Amino acid sequence: MDRQDIDRGDRYAGWFTAAAAAIAGVVVIVQAVGRVAEVLPNRDVPVLAPFAGEHTQLPIGPGGAPVTVAVDQAVITASDLAPVTVTSLVLEAVVVAIGLLGALACLALLCVNLARGTAFSRTNSRLVVLGTFSLLIAWALGGLFRTMGMNGTFAAVSEHTYDNVIFATDLAPVAAILALGAVATAFAVGERLQRDTEGLV
Repeated sequence: MDRQDIDRGDRYAGWFTAAAAAIAGVVVIVQAVGRVAEVLPNRDVPVLAPFAGEHTQLPIGPGGAPVTVAVDQAVITASDLAPVTVTSLVLEAVVVAIGLLGALACLALLCVNLARGTAFSRTNSRLVVLGTFSLLIAWALGGLFRTMGMNGTFAAVSEHTYDNVIFATDLAPVAAILALGAVATAFAVGERLQRDTEGLV
């Protein structure tokens, strides 16, 4: 595939984005290792959990007077969690990290290719698709393990007396996954059009 001429600014932007993706990958690894080290001792493990229809009081009124507020989510600190709960929390951190690292690696390689003048190619199309699937897997499996760990934490804290089974998932990444799917389609169409055009020359 012939390389396209790009100006110096676009080339620098590609290399800069690739470098930023590499730095972000290091941050992801550090955060994942920190989370695993936080969970494995099984002592005072913080778990962010969602709530529905719960209220509490906070001293935010005049002079610190209590005011009733709705609780959307809160951090629960628990110890002596069941092995399956600890495993779920660790797997959540590991799976999310692997998925993000895969997506960042694809982004970095894509930007390197663009900086070198290769835009619409089969390799770039595959990189976008692989990056999209990496985010999808991280979101789906991460949400599953997060829910298992969260419900196990509730069971340990309440001794199985509090029923708060809510699927813990963040819908924000869905927009990014859909956008990447559109980009993957655009790259595939561009690659096909360029291949057809080259065949006519």
